[in-house]
Amino acid sequence: MGETVTDTNLPTVRPTLEAVRNQFKMWRKRRRCRSPIAEGLWQAAVGLCQEHSIGEVSRTLRLNYRGLKNRVTRARERMPAVGPGRDLNFVRLDLGAPMTPSECLVEMESSNGARMRMSFKGASRDFDPVELSQVFWRQGR
Repeated sequence: MGETVTDTNLPTVRPTLEAVRNQFKMWRKRRRCRSPIAEGLWQAAVGLCQEHSIGEVSRTLRLNYRGLKNRVTRARERMPAVGPGRDLNFVRLDLGAPMTPSECLVEMESSNGARMRMSFKGASRDFDPVELSQVFWRQGR
């Protein structure tokens, strides 16, 4: 028959919403009065919330919304940054502010006729253009 989720037998393939609904249906038929839901069933319900909304899962499985939401929240807090259930095909790179090549042209002429022209391309420079300008202006005095 279908694979049943129990405390000791967790499925290796994520079950569908319909499959878990059937497992809950069978559990409800067989359970003793007021017995708690098996942890494996809770885990299956929480796992479904990765693909379905908590509301949809709680309605379909006839579970308490807040109880399911609390379990989903706790599971997400315990989930490692990388591991089963995570999309390993997507890598986010934070490169900071986009760097577009810039170009700047500065031409200066002092009262004594001296001229200086500075042309900059790109963002990185090994010198300070303000300092070069100050040296140029001091020479004209």
